Amino acid sequence: MKSPTRCENMRLQDVFKTPTMAKALDLLLAKPSATYLQSHMTGRLGIDKATMRRTIERLRVLGLIHVDVDPAGVHLKAVTFNRDSKAGRALLKLARTIRKI
Repeated sequence: MKSPTRCENMRLQDVFKTPTMAKALDLLLAKPSATYLQSHMTGRLGIDKATMRRTIERLRVLGLIHVDVDPAGVHLKAVTFNRDSKAGRALLKLARTIRKI
């Protein structure tokens, strides 16, 4: 998979590459300060584990999320939206604008 590193040369097609990426971002952007377990996201979005794993990795490579592997020592992944990145701030602004329409 050829993706930009962080937000270097990022395009909308990189962010919304698959419907699953759009669903995951929609969930994360609804509460951008929240932390979600990858397993919770999988169940909530009705996505199989392998697809969710790939989606999380793509979003991490783009710099849109932080992933804390094994935060509680129980082999889980905690996912948070990266509000500090340029792309994260822009995406959050876009999501808020769209919700006002």
